[in-house]
Order: sequence, then C-alpha cells, then structure tokens
Amino acid sequence: MRVLQLVAADRWTGAAATALQLAEALRAAGHECVFAYRPGRNLEDRLRGFEWCRPALAKERTLADVGAAIARVRELAAGCDVVHAHLPHDHLLARQALGGSATPLVRGVHHLGHLRPDPYHRWLFRGAAGLGLANSGMLPARHRLPAVRDVPARVLPVALEDRFHPGAGRDATRERLGVPPEAVVAGTIGKLDRGRGHDLFIHALAAAPAVWGMIIGKGPYLEALHALARRLDVAGRLVFPGYAEAGLEDLYAAMDIFVFPAAGSDHAHRAIAEAAGCGVPALAADLPGVRDLVEPGVTGDVYPASDAAALAVLIAAWARDPDKRRAAGGAAAARARARWTPAALAEAALALYGALSGGAAATL
Repeated sequence: MRVLQLVAADRWTGAAATALQLAEALRAAGHECVFAYRPGRNLEDRLRGFEWCRPALAKERTLADVGAAIARVRELAAGCDVVHAHLPHDHLLARQALGGSATPLVRGVHHLGHLRPDPYHRWLFRGAAGLGLANSGMLPARHRLPAVRDVPARVLPVALEDRFHPGAGRDATRERLGVPPEAVVAGTIGKLDRGRGHDLFIHALAAAPAVWGMIIGKGPYLEALHALARRLDVAGRLVFPGYAEAGLEDLYAAMDIFVFPAAGSDHAHRAIAEAAGCGVPALAADLPGVRDLVEPGVTGDVYPASDAAALAVLIAAWARDPDKRRAAGGAAAARARARWTPAALAEAALALYGALSGGAAATL
C-alpha cells in the first residue's frame, strides 16, 4: 500500500509528531509512505536527509501560492492508495487536490475542536472517506458532522519510541536538577502558557508540602509561574528543567508521579503514555480520551478537571504509598509495552484504510 501523509506544520510537536510516528510505523510494517510537511523549523531539521519526507507545504500568502500548494499535493498523491490529512489546512489542500479522484481521503482528527459543526467544517468533511481519531472520546463527537457519521472511524493509538522504558537516569537527573534523592517528585510537561494547567499543578503542590514538583517546558507563562510558586511558598521544591526533547526519558524517570492537568494541542495525550512507558503512574484530569491511557487504581488515577484540591488530595495520598506507586508504575509500563507500539499503530491504521470505500472520494 502507498500512503501520503500530510501535515501543514513545521514543528516537532502535536499533530506533526503523531503523524510522523504513523508514517514511520507504516514504513516499518512494509508499506510505502510519503510524509509531506512545512519546512523552516525543527521538524525539517529532524527529517533532513530522509528521501520519503518532503518539505512541500510552505505557508501560502497569496491565492497563487494556494494553487501551487494544491498542485504539489495532487502530484504527491498520484499513485497513492490513500491520502491521510492531519490538520484543517492540509485537509483543505487535499480536498481540493483530490477533486474528481477515486483516491480516498482520510482525516486524522487530533483535537476535539476540529469536529465542531460550523458551516466550514460541515463543508470540509464532505467526501472524507474515513476518520483516524486521537482518542475514543471523539467517536460520539463525529456525529455532529453529517458527512462523516457513517464513514469508517478508528482510534489510532500512540506509538512510543523505544527510549521510553523504565530504568533511565533517575539519580543523575535528580542530582543535576538539585532534587534530593529521597524526595517524592510529581512532574508535568507542556508549553508554559495559560490554560495548560501548570498554575493548578502549583496550587496542588502547595497543599501537598511533602512533595517536590517538576514542570518541563518553555513558553510565555514561565515568569508568571515562578511568581506564583514564590507566592505559594513552593519555589524551594519546584524545578523547571526547560524544554527537552533529547533526554526527556531521563526527566520522566526522575519523577515518582506524573500529573496531566490539561490537554495540549494533540488530544492523543501522548505525554501520559510516555510517562507510563518509563514506569511512572499518572494522575490525570478526567478529560475525553484520558481513560484510554489511565486505568484508575491500576496505572494511576483521575480527578475532576480544573479541581486543584482534588489533585492535591491524590498527590498527597500517592506520595505516602510507595508500594502503590511501584505497582502502578509496573502496570503502566506493561500496558505501554503491550498497547502503544508502532506495530499496534500500523495495524489500526491499516484496518481503517482497508475499510474505506474509494468511491467516497468522488464526491469531493
């Protein structure tokens, strides 16, 4: 099978990271896959030298640019069995490029907001032959859009890199960050911006004074978070390692508890799976799709979203129970090894592609 993956993004994050993992999983399973993306940032740096990765989706500024982009997508799609778009803009380009073609168009939905039933999205999804969803909470949401109520839909699981496994550099990482070796550490990750739950996490730490905290990431909210930590008298036991790609597994290993306070741009909630792969149980806001990754009482726990007091109670309870943390971390790592693999992702995607009707694309 030959598949074209499209993602109008230039950074190794969110939907682009998930789409690239899918392309790599399909290639590892023996299928031909081309990955088209926007050049200019760290995604291009990561992919430079890979012939099957094409920096073909440069940002358009004029109608002529849009026409040229559509022509490039049409050229890349020639001879493909499936075109899989991941974001609204590349979906638009693919929809126009495939007009009149029998090649089926699959839409990857990475954010629940992309299924909103406004006039544009009702039009955009017309002719989509299938949906690859980030989590099971999106399955009922697709019924908002009449055009895709009855098309094949499949949740495409996270695929973890091999580096996310138990036993990474816990002690060395704690020493580098100035965290006591015997401390119980609760950590989280994400862009440091409003709405990402870091302030809620700090409030919860303030109510769990025996626990250290770690916030991984960078962004415009950093100074506000430092100020909040000082105001709540948490700053002395809260570390900010900054943004990390290389060595991220070591930062997870330095945690005893992973906290997921809010969703990011990709609702696959990949960070929960990465922490689980490293043997770290998760305390997560009970958001759509979270229970795909966290089994309460077995691999972690869930709490009502935006409830700092409830999170504080859970952090304190899990901090007091090392046996529970150890058992849940082992269960989380076992689940990661069994479920969140490139082979499982390729299998789910191929099952979706196999259920498509090629004729559906003729209505674009």
